Amino acid sequence: MRASDMGARILVVDDSPTLRKVVTTILERRQFDVLTAEDGQDALEKLAGEGAPAVDLVLLDFVMPRMNGYQFCRELRASEALRHLPVVLMSAKGDKIRGQFVQQTGAIDAITKPFDARALVAVVESALDKQRSGRARPLPDAAQMPEEEDSPVVESLRPSGLPLSSDPGLRRVQVAGEFAAALGRVLAPALLEQPALAGATEHTITEAFTRAVTPEAMAGISTLVRSLDFGEDSQEVLSGDVSVISIAEVLQMLQLQRQSGALAVTRRSSEITVYVKSGHIQYVSAKGLSQNFLLGRYLVEDGALTREELAVVLTHRAGSRRLLGEQLIQLGHCDEAQVGRALVRQTSELIYEVVRWQQGRFSLTSGASCPEADKAALDLPSSGLVMEGFRRVDEWRLIEDSVDFDEVLYRDAVAAEQLAGESQLTRLEREVLTRIDGERTVREVVDEVSGSSFEVCKVVYQFLNSRLVRRKSS
Repeated sequence: MRASDMGARILVVDDSPTLRKVVTTILERRQFDVLTAEDGQDALEKLAGEGAPAVDLVLLDFVMPRMNGYQFCRELRASEALRHLPVVLMSAKGDKIRGQFVQQTGAIDAITKPFDARALVAVVESALDKQRSGRARPLPDAAQMPEEEDSPVVESLRPSGLPLSSDPGLRRVQVAGEFAAALGRVLAPALLEQPALAGATEHTITEAFTRAVTPEAMAGISTLVRSLDFGEDSQEVLSGDVSVISIAEVLQMLQLQRQSGALAVTRRSSEITVYVKSGHIQYVSAKGLSQNFLLGRYLVEDGALTREELAVVLTHRAGSRRLLGEQLIQLGHCDEAQVGRALVRQTSELIYEVVRWQQGRFSLTSGASCPEADKAALDLPSSGLVMEGFRRVDEWRLIEDSVDFDEVLYRDAVAAEQLAGESQLTRLEREVLTRIDGERTVREVVDEVSGSSFEVCKVVYQFLNSRLVRRKSS
Protein backbone atom coordinates (compact mmCIF):
# COMPACT_ATOMS: atom_id res chain seq x y z
CA MET A 1 0.00 0.00 0.00
CA ARG A 2 1.34 3.44 -0.91
CA ALA A 3 2.13 5.68 2.05
CA SER A 4 -0.03 8.40 0.51
CA ASP A 5 -3.08 6.13 0.77
CA MET A 6 -2.67 5.32 4.46
CA GLY A 7 -5.40 6.87 6.52
CA ALA A 8 -7.50 7.87 3.49
CA ARG A 9 -11.14 8.09 4.53
CA ILE A 10 -13.58 5.97 2.49
CA LEU A 11 -17.37 6.28 2.70
CA VAL A 12 -19.08 2.93 1.94
CA VAL A 13 -22.70 3.41 0.82
CA ASP A 14 -24.77 0.21 0.58
CA ASP A 15 -28.12 -0.91 1.98
CA SER A 16 -26.72 -4.35 2.91
CA PRO A 17 -25.25 -4.43 6.44
CA THR A 18 -23.33 -7.53 5.40
CA LEU A 19 -21.65 -5.86 2.45
CA ARG A 20 -20.82 -2.79 4.55
CA LYS A 21 -19.22 -5.05 7.14
CA VAL A 22 -17.24 -7.04 4.56
CA VAL A 23 -15.94 -3.94 2.76
CA THR A 24 -15.09 -2.27 6.07
CA THR A 25 -13.13 -5.33 7.16
CA ILE A 26 -11.16 -5.41 3.90
CA LEU A 27 -10.31 -1.69 3.96
CA GLU A 28 -9.49 -1.46 7.66
CA ARG A 29 -7.00 -4.32 7.21
CA ARG A 30 -5.18 -1.97 4.83
CA GLN A 31 -5.26 0.97 7.28
CA PHE A 32 -8.03 2.93 5.55
CA ASP A 33 -10.41 4.96 7.71
CA VAL A 34 -13.96 3.76 6.91
CA LEU A 35 -17.36 5.41 7.32
CA THR A 36 -20.62 3.73 6.28
CA ALA A 37 -24.08 4.80 5.14
CA GLU A 38 -27.17 2.70 4.45
CA ASP A 39 -28.32 4.59 1.33
CA GLY A 40 -27.76 7.76 -0.68
CA GLN A 41 -29.82 9.95 1.64
CA ASP A 42 -27.91 8.76 4.70
CA ALA A 43 -24.62 9.35 2.87
CA LEU A 44 -25.53 12.94 1.93
CA GLU A 45 -26.50 13.70 5.51
CA LYS A 46 -23.15 12.39 6.76
CA LEU A 47 -21.20 14.30 4.12
CA ALA A 48 -22.97 17.63 4.51
CA GLY A 49 -23.90 17.58 8.20
CA GLU A 50 -22.43 19.93 10.76
CA GLY A 51 -18.89 18.86 11.60
CA ALA A 52 -18.93 16.28 8.81
CA PRO A 53 -15.53 14.62 8.34
CA ALA A 54 -13.67 15.06 5.06
CA VAL A 55 -13.99 12.02 2.80
CA ASP A 56 -11.47 11.03 0.11
CA LEU A 57 -13.56 8.50 -1.82
CA VAL A 58 -17.11 7.09 -1.97
CA LEU A 59 -17.77 3.39 -2.67
CA LEU A 60 -21.35 3.43 -3.91
CA ASP A 61 -23.93 0.69 -4.43
CA PHE A 62 -26.30 0.96 -7.40
CA VAL A 63 -29.61 -0.34 -5.99
CA MET A 64 -30.74 1.13 -2.66
CA PRO A 65 -34.00 2.26 -1.04
CA ARG A 66 -34.90 5.93 -0.51
CA MET A 67 -32.07 7.19 -2.73
CA ASN A 68 -30.27 4.94 -5.22
CA GLY A 69 -26.75 5.39 -6.57
CA TYR A 70 -27.81 7.44 -9.59
CA GLN A 71 -29.91 9.83 -7.48
CA PHE A 72 -27.04 10.22 -5.03
CA CYS A 73 -24.64 11.22 -7.82
CA ARG A 74 -27.10 13.84 -9.13
CA GLU A 75 -27.31 15.38 -5.65
CA LEU A 76 -23.54 15.16 -5.25
CA ARG A 77 -22.83 16.95 -8.55
CA ALA A 78 -25.37 19.66 -7.64
CA SER A 79 -23.43 20.51 -4.46
CA GLU A 80 -20.59 22.99 -4.87
CA ALA A 81 -18.89 21.63 -1.78
CA LEU A 82 -19.17 17.94 -2.73
CA ARG A 83 -19.27 17.81 -6.54
CA HIS A 84 -15.57 16.94 -6.89
CA LEU A 85 -15.75 13.96 -4.49
CA PRO A 86 -14.63 10.84 -6.42
CA VAL A 87 -17.08 7.92 -6.63
CA VAL A 88 -16.47 4.23 -7.37
CA LEU A 89 -19.53 2.17 -8.26
CA MET A 90 -20.05 -1.27 -6.67
CA SER A 91 -22.51 -3.26 -8.76
CA ALA A 92 -23.40 -6.71 -10.09
CA LYS A 93 -24.69 -5.16 -13.32
CA GLY A 94 -23.26 -5.86 -16.76
CA ASP A 95 -20.39 -4.01 -18.39
CA LYS A 96 -22.72 -1.91 -20.55
CA ILE A 97 -24.75 -0.62 -17.59
CA ARG A 98 -21.62 0.05 -15.52
CA GLY A 99 -20.09 1.96 -18.44
CA GLN A 100 -23.21 4.10 -18.86
CA PHE A 101 -23.30 4.83 -15.11
CA VAL A 102 -19.63 5.88 -15.07
CA GLN A 103 -20.08 8.08 -18.15
CA GLN A 104 -23.29 9.78 -16.99
CA THR A 105 -22.30 10.35 -13.35
CA GLY A 106 -18.60 11.04 -13.67
CA ALA A 107 -17.75 8.09 -11.43
CA ILE A 108 -14.01 7.50 -11.40
CA ASP A 109 -14.24 3.69 -11.67
CA ALA A 110 -16.48 0.64 -11.08
CA ILE A 111 -16.03 -2.79 -9.53
CA THR A 112 -18.23 -5.83 -10.07
CA LYS A 113 -19.84 -7.78 -7.24
CA PRO A 114 -18.78 -10.24 -6.00
CA PHE A 115 -15.21 -9.01 -5.60
CA ASP A 116 -12.28 -10.32 -3.61
CA ALA A 117 -10.19 -8.31 -1.17
CA ARG A 118 -7.27 -7.73 -3.54
CA ALA A 119 -9.51 -6.46 -6.35
CA LEU A 120 -11.30 -4.01 -4.05
CA VAL A 121 -8.08 -2.61 -2.59
CA ALA A 122 -6.57 -2.27 -6.09
CA VAL A 123 -9.59 -0.31 -7.36
CA VAL A 124 -9.60 1.97 -4.29
CA GLU A 125 -5.86 2.68 -4.57
CA SER A 126 -6.17 3.32 -8.32
CA ALA A 127 -9.10 5.70 -7.81
CA LEU A 128 -7.25 7.67 -5.12
CA ASP A 129 -4.18 7.87 -7.37
CA LYS A 130 -6.25 9.14 -10.33
CA GLN A 131 -7.87 11.78 -8.15
CA ARG A 132 -4.55 13.00 -6.72
CA SER A 133 -2.81 13.10 -10.10
CA GLY A 134 -5.68 14.89 -11.84
CA ARG A 135 -6.28 12.00 -14.23
CA ALA A 136 -9.93 11.59 -13.23
CA ARG A 137 -12.53 12.09 -15.96
CA PRO A 138 -14.27 15.51 -16.22
CA LEU A 139 -17.23 15.78 -13.88
CA PRO A 140 -20.70 16.58 -15.27
CA ASP A 141 -22.94 19.16 -13.68
CA ALA A 142 -26.17 17.82 -12.25
CA ALA A 143 -27.97 19.60 -15.09
CA GLN A 144 -25.94 17.59 -17.61
CA MET A 145 -27.03 14.26 -16.14
CA PRO A 146 -30.20 12.79 -17.71
CA GLU A 147 -33.32 12.74 -15.59
CA GLU A 148 -33.65 9.42 -13.77
CA GLU A 149 -36.59 8.25 -15.90
CA ASP A 150 -34.63 9.05 -19.09
CA SER A 151 -31.49 7.19 -18.07
CA PRO A 152 -31.03 3.67 -19.45
CA VAL A 153 -28.95 2.97 -16.37
CA VAL A 154 -31.95 3.18 -14.06
CA GLU A 155 -34.08 0.94 -16.26
CA SER A 156 -32.08 -2.08 -15.12
CA LEU A 157 -32.28 -1.42 -11.39
CA ARG A 158 -32.74 -4.80 -9.69
CA PRO A 159 -31.68 -5.92 -6.23
CA SER A 160 -28.51 -7.98 -6.33
CA GLY A 161 -27.09 -10.19 -3.60
CA LEU A 162 -23.52 -10.88 -2.60
CA PRO A 163 -22.40 -14.53 -2.95
CA LEU A 164 -20.25 -15.90 -0.16
CA SER A 165 -16.60 -14.94 -0.48
CA SER A 166 -13.98 -17.59 -1.26
CA ASP A 167 -11.82 -16.01 1.47
CA PRO A 168 -12.60 -17.98 4.70
CA GLY A 169 -12.04 -14.92 6.90
CA LEU A 170 -14.34 -12.71 4.83
CA ARG A 171 -16.91 -15.49 4.61
CA ARG A 172 -17.08 -15.58 8.42
CA VAL A 173 -17.63 -11.81 8.42
CA GLN A 174 -20.41 -12.18 5.82
CA VAL A 175 -22.21 -14.91 7.75
CA ALA A 176 -21.99 -12.91 10.97
CA GLY A 177 -23.31 -9.83 9.13
CA GLU A 178 -26.26 -11.69 7.60
CA PHE A 179 -27.15 -13.15 10.99
CA ALA A 180 -26.93 -9.73 12.66
CA ALA A 181 -29.11 -8.13 9.97
CA ALA A 182 -31.74 -10.85 10.30
CA LEU A 183 -31.66 -10.51 14.09
CA GLY A 184 -32.06 -6.74 13.82
CA ARG A 185 -35.09 -7.05 11.51
CA VAL A 186 -36.75 -9.51 13.90
CA LEU A 187 -36.08 -7.64 17.15
CA ALA A 188 -36.20 -3.99 16.02
CA PRO A 189 -40.03 -3.61 16.09
CA ALA A 190 -40.19 -4.83 19.70
CA LEU A 191 -37.16 -2.82 20.82
CA LEU A 192 -38.47 0.40 19.27
CA GLU A 193 -41.46 0.20 21.61
CA GLN A 194 -39.20 0.53 24.65
CA PRO A 195 -39.11 4.06 26.16
CA ALA A 196 -35.38 3.78 26.79
CA LEU A 197 -34.79 3.55 23.03
CA ALA A 198 -36.74 6.66 22.08
CA GLY A 199 -35.19 8.19 18.98
CA ALA A 200 -33.68 4.94 17.76
CA THR A 201 -34.47 3.57 14.30
CA GLU A 202 -34.43 0.09 12.80
CA HIS A 203 -31.23 1.11 11.02
CA THR A 204 -29.40 2.09 14.20
CA ILE A 205 -30.53 -1.10 15.95
CA THR A 206 -29.41 -3.28 13.04
CA GLU A 207 -26.08 -1.45 12.91
CA ALA A 208 -25.62 -2.11 16.64
CA PHE A 209 -26.25 -5.82 16.11
CA THR A 210 -23.86 -5.83 13.14
CA ARG A 211 -21.08 -4.35 15.28
CA ALA A 212 -21.77 -6.74 18.16
CA VAL A 213 -22.16 -10.00 16.25
CA THR A 214 -18.56 -10.74 15.32
CA PRO A 215 -17.29 -14.01 13.80
CA GLU A 216 -16.03 -14.92 17.27
CA ALA A 217 -19.50 -14.40 18.74
CA MET A 218 -20.96 -16.48 15.91
CA ALA A 219 -18.79 -19.42 16.96
CA GLY A 220 -20.59 -19.52 20.30
CA ILE A 221 -23.97 -19.09 18.62
CA SER A 222 -23.27 -21.96 16.20
CA THR A 223 -22.46 -24.19 19.18
CA LEU A 224 -25.85 -23.40 20.69
CA VAL A 225 -27.65 -24.04 17.39
CA ARG A 226 -25.82 -27.35 16.98
CA SER A 227 -26.92 -28.39 20.47
CA LEU A 228 -30.54 -27.87 19.36
CA ASP A 229 -29.99 -30.32 16.50
CA PHE A 230 -27.79 -32.93 18.12
CA GLY A 231 -27.91 -32.41 21.90
CA GLU A 232 -25.76 -30.62 24.45
CA ASP A 233 -23.12 -33.38 24.46
CA SER A 234 -22.45 -33.04 20.72
CA GLN A 235 -19.04 -31.77 19.65
CA GLU A 236 -17.90 -30.47 16.29
CA VAL A 237 -14.66 -32.31 15.52
CA LEU A 238 -14.10 -31.42 11.86
CA SER A 239 -15.21 -28.70 9.46
CA GLY A 240 -14.05 -27.33 6.16
CA ASP A 241 -14.66 -26.11 2.64
CA VAL A 242 -16.04 -28.59 0.10
CA SER A 243 -13.94 -27.00 -2.64
CA VAL A 244 -10.80 -27.94 -0.66
CA ILE A 245 -11.83 -31.29 0.88
CA SER A 246 -14.49 -33.16 -1.08
CA ILE A 247 -17.39 -34.89 0.67
CA ALA A 248 -16.30 -38.15 -0.99
CA GLU A 249 -12.97 -37.89 0.86
CA VAL A 250 -14.71 -37.16 4.16
CA LEU A 251 -17.09 -40.12 3.79
CA GLN A 252 -14.23 -42.45 2.90
CA MET A 253 -12.26 -41.23 5.91
CA LEU A 254 -15.28 -41.85 8.20
CA GLN A 255 -15.60 -45.41 6.91
CA LEU A 256 -11.88 -46.18 7.23
CA GLN A 257 -11.78 -44.83 10.80
CA ARG A 258 -15.20 -46.31 11.69
CA GLN A 259 -16.40 -42.95 13.00
CA SER A 260 -19.94 -42.14 14.21
CA GLY A 261 -21.74 -38.81 14.02
CA ALA A 262 -23.58 -36.36 11.77
CA LEU A 263 -21.93 -34.84 8.70
CA ALA A 264 -23.82 -31.66 7.74
CA VAL A 265 -23.09 -30.17 4.31
CA THR A 266 -24.50 -26.78 3.28
CA ARG A 267 -24.53 -25.08 -0.11
CA ARG A 268 -26.39 -21.79 -0.44
CA SER A 269 -29.95 -22.56 0.82
CA SER A 270 -29.55 -26.36 0.65
CA GLU A 271 -28.40 -28.72 3.39
CA ILE A 272 -27.75 -32.46 3.42
CA THR A 273 -26.97 -34.24 6.71
CA VAL A 274 -25.44 -37.73 6.61
CA TYR A 275 -25.73 -39.82 9.77
CA VAL A 276 -23.01 -42.45 10.13
CA LYS A 277 -22.39 -45.20 12.68
CA SER A 278 -19.06 -47.00 12.77
CA GLY A 279 -18.36 -45.55 9.33
CA HIS A 280 -21.56 -46.85 7.71
CA ILE A 281 -24.39 -44.60 6.53
CA GLN A 282 -27.57 -44.98 8.59
CA TYR A 283 -29.77 -42.22 7.21
CA VAL A 284 -29.62 -38.96 5.22
CA SER A 285 -31.86 -35.91 5.70
CA ALA A 286 -32.13 -32.89 3.42
CA LYS A 287 -33.46 -29.33 3.35
CA GLY A 288 -33.90 -26.97 0.43
CA LEU A 289 -33.68 -29.61 -2.32
CA SER A 290 -36.17 -30.40 -5.08
CA GLN A 291 -39.14 -32.70 -4.52
CA ASN A 292 -37.32 -35.38 -6.54
CA PHE A 293 -35.58 -36.38 -3.31
CA LEU A 294 -38.74 -36.86 -1.21
CA LEU A 295 -39.50 -40.37 0.05
CA GLY A 296 -42.97 -40.46 -1.52
CA ARG A 297 -41.49 -40.32 -5.02
CA TYR A 298 -39.60 -43.59 -4.54
CA LEU A 299 -42.67 -45.31 -3.08
CA VAL A 300 -44.74 -44.26 -6.10
CA GLU A 301 -42.06 -45.52 -8.50
CA ASP A 302 -41.95 -48.82 -6.58
CA GLY A 303 -45.70 -49.19 -7.08
CA ALA A 304 -46.45 -49.07 -3.36
CA LEU A 305 -49.15 -46.43 -3.97
CA THR A 306 -50.35 -44.05 -6.65
CA ARG A 307 -49.59 -40.36 -6.89
CA GLU A 308 -53.21 -39.61 -6.08
CA GLU A 309 -53.10 -41.74 -2.92
CA LEU A 310 -49.86 -40.09 -1.85
CA ALA A 311 -51.35 -36.62 -2.44
CA VAL A 312 -54.32 -37.45 -0.19
CA VAL A 313 -52.02 -38.69 2.61
CA LEU A 314 -49.79 -35.63 2.35
CA THR A 315 -52.80 -33.31 2.51
CA HIS A 316 -54.07 -34.91 5.70
CA ARG A 317 -50.68 -35.16 7.42
CA ALA A 318 -50.04 -31.40 7.43
CA GLY A 319 -48.41 -30.55 10.77
CA SER A 320 -47.97 -34.21 11.73
CA ARG A 321 -44.69 -35.18 13.37
CA ARG A 322 -45.01 -38.83 12.43
CA LEU A 323 -42.68 -40.18 9.79
CA LEU A 324 -44.31 -40.54 6.38
CA GLY A 325 -43.24 -44.18 6.04
CA GLU A 326 -44.77 -45.11 9.40
CA GLN A 327 -48.03 -43.42 8.51
CA LEU A 328 -48.24 -45.14 5.12
CA ILE A 329 -47.63 -48.53 6.71
CA GLN A 330 -50.35 -47.89 9.29
CA LEU A 331 -52.79 -46.86 6.56
CA GLY A 332 -52.05 -50.05 4.65
CA HIS A 333 -50.60 -48.34 1.56
CA CYS A 334 -47.27 -50.17 1.82
CA ASP A 335 -45.27 -52.55 4.00
CA GLU A 336 -41.99 -52.20 5.85
CA ALA A 337 -39.99 -53.79 3.02
CA GLN A 338 -41.27 -51.20 0.52
CA VAL A 339 -40.49 -48.33 2.89
CA GLY A 340 -37.03 -49.81 3.47
CA ARG A 341 -36.31 -49.99 -0.27
CA ALA A 342 -37.51 -46.41 -0.71
CA LEU A 343 -35.25 -45.23 2.13
CA VAL A 344 -32.24 -46.94 0.57
CA ARG A 345 -32.94 -45.29 -2.81
CA GLN A 346 -33.54 -41.90 -1.21
CA THR A 347 -30.36 -42.15 0.87
CA SER A 348 -28.31 -43.31 -2.11
CA GLU A 349 -29.44 -40.50 -4.38
CA LEU A 350 -28.82 -37.89 -1.69
CA ILE A 351 -25.27 -39.22 -1.35
CA TYR A 352 -24.83 -39.04 -5.15
CA GLU A 353 -26.07 -35.44 -5.00
CA VAL A 354 -23.78 -34.29 -2.20
CA VAL A 355 -20.74 -36.00 -3.80
CA ARG A 356 -21.47 -33.84 -6.86
CA TRP A 357 -21.30 -30.59 -4.89
CA GLN A 358 -18.11 -28.66 -5.58
CA GLN A 359 -18.86 -25.72 -3.29
CA GLY A 360 -20.19 -25.40 0.24
CA ARG A 361 -19.20 -26.06 3.83
CA PHE A 362 -19.20 -29.24 5.88
CA SER A 363 -19.22 -29.88 9.61
CA LEU A 364 -18.83 -33.23 11.39
CA THR A 365 -20.41 -33.53 14.83
CA SER A 366 -19.07 -36.54 16.71
CA GLY A 367 -21.53 -38.95 18.28
CA ALA A 368 -24.61 -37.10 16.97
CA SER A 369 -27.68 -38.96 15.78
CA CYS A 370 -31.44 -38.49 15.44
CA PRO A 371 -34.54 -40.70 15.95
CA GLU A 372 -34.98 -41.15 12.19
CA ALA A 373 -31.41 -42.42 11.81
CA ASP A 374 -31.77 -44.76 14.79
CA LYS A 375 -34.98 -46.20 13.35
CA ALA A 376 -33.80 -46.47 9.73
CA ALA A 377 -30.40 -48.03 10.61
CA LEU A 378 -29.66 -48.70 6.92
CA ASP A 379 -26.00 -49.56 7.61
CA LEU A 380 -24.89 -48.80 4.04
CA PRO A 381 -21.13 -48.83 3.27
CA SER A 382 -20.18 -45.43 1.89
CA SER A 383 -17.47 -46.71 -0.48
CA GLY A 384 -19.91 -48.17 -3.03
CA LEU A 385 -22.15 -45.10 -2.92
CA VAL A 386 -19.17 -42.78 -3.36
CA MET A 387 -17.91 -44.73 -6.38
CA GLU A 388 -21.37 -44.60 -8.00
CA GLY A 389 -21.47 -40.90 -7.17
CA PHE A 390 -18.16 -40.39 -9.01
CA ARG A 391 -19.51 -42.26 -12.05
CA ARG A 392 -22.59 -40.04 -12.10
CA VAL A 393 -20.47 -36.91 -11.79
CA ASP A 394 -18.62 -37.88 -14.96
CA GLU A 395 -21.92 -38.54 -16.75
CA TRP A 396 -23.36 -35.27 -15.48
CA ARG A 397 -20.49 -33.37 -17.11
CA LEU A 398 -21.25 -34.99 -20.47
CA ILE A 399 -24.96 -34.26 -20.09
CA GLU A 400 -24.50 -30.63 -19.01
CA ASP A 401 -22.14 -30.02 -21.95
CA SER A 402 -24.67 -31.46 -24.41
CA VAL A 403 -28.08 -30.41 -23.09
CA ASP A 404 -29.44 -26.87 -22.89
CA PHE A 405 -32.05 -27.01 -20.14
CA ASP A 406 -33.93 -24.01 -21.56
CA GLU A 407 -34.31 -25.32 -25.11
CA VAL A 408 -37.43 -27.03 -26.53
CA LEU A 409 -37.00 -30.49 -28.05
CA TYR A 410 -39.11 -32.30 -30.67
CA ARG A 411 -39.86 -35.97 -31.18
CA ASP A 412 -38.71 -37.47 -34.48
CA ALA A 413 -41.86 -39.19 -35.74
CA VAL A 414 -39.98 -41.53 -38.07
CA ALA A 415 -37.56 -42.70 -35.38
CA ALA A 416 -40.40 -43.18 -32.89
CA GLU A 417 -42.33 -45.28 -35.39
CA GLN A 418 -39.31 -47.52 -35.88
CA LEU A 419 -39.44 -48.39 -32.19
CA ALA A 420 -42.70 -50.25 -32.88
CA GLY A 421 -45.00 -48.18 -30.77
CA GLU A 422 -42.33 -47.46 -28.15
CA SER A 423 -42.46 -51.09 -26.92
CA GLN A 424 -38.68 -51.09 -26.57
CA LEU A 425 -38.70 -48.18 -24.13
CA THR A 426 -38.68 -48.39 -20.34
CA ARG A 427 -41.39 -46.78 -18.26
CA LEU A 428 -39.17 -43.76 -17.54
CA GLU A 429 -38.20 -43.42 -21.22
CA ARG A 430 -41.86 -43.51 -22.28
CA GLU A 431 -42.75 -40.88 -19.68
CA VAL A 432 -39.95 -38.60 -20.85
CA LEU A 433 -40.80 -39.09 -24.53
CA THR A 434 -44.46 -38.30 -23.88
CA ARG A 435 -43.55 -34.90 -22.43
CA ILE A 436 -41.18 -33.95 -25.24
CA ASP A 437 -43.84 -32.27 -27.38
CA GLY A 438 -42.21 -29.27 -29.05
CA GLU A 439 -43.57 -26.96 -26.33
CA ARG A 440 -41.94 -27.97 -23.04
CA THR A 441 -38.36 -27.03 -22.30
CA VAL A 442 -35.93 -29.67 -21.02
CA ARG A 443 -36.17 -28.08 -17.58
CA GLU A 444 -39.98 -28.43 -17.61
CA VAL A 445 -39.70 -32.08 -18.67
CA VAL A 446 -37.29 -32.76 -15.79
CA ASP A 447 -39.66 -31.10 -13.31
CA GLU A 448 -42.71 -33.05 -14.48
CA VAL A 449 -41.31 -36.58 -14.81
CA SER A 450 -41.30 -38.76 -11.69
CA GLY A 451 -37.61 -39.54 -11.61
CA SER A 452 -34.37 -38.01 -10.39
CA SER A 453 -32.94 -35.11 -12.37
CA PHE A 454 -29.93 -37.26 -13.24
CA GLU A 455 -32.02 -40.14 -14.56
CA VAL A 456 -34.33 -37.93 -16.61
CA CYS A 457 -31.47 -35.88 -18.07
CA LYS A 458 -29.63 -39.07 -18.93
CA VAL A 459 -32.68 -40.27 -20.90
CA VAL A 460 -32.90 -36.92 -22.74
CA TYR A 461 -29.18 -37.13 -23.52
CA GLN A 462 -29.60 -40.67 -24.90
CA PHE A 463 -32.62 -39.61 -26.98
CA LEU A 464 -30.62 -36.77 -28.53
CA ASN A 465 -27.70 -39.06 -29.37
CA SER A 466 -30.01 -41.68 -30.90
CA ARG A 467 -31.89 -38.90 -32.77
CA LEU A 468 -35.19 -40.05 -31.31
CA VAL A 469 -35.64 -36.39 -30.38
CA ARG A 470 -34.07 -33.40 -32.07
CA ARG A 471 -33.41 -29.74 -31.58
CA LYS A 472 -35.38 -27.12 -33.46
CA SER A 473 -32.41 -26.17 -35.64
CA SER A 474 -31.54 -29.76 -36.60
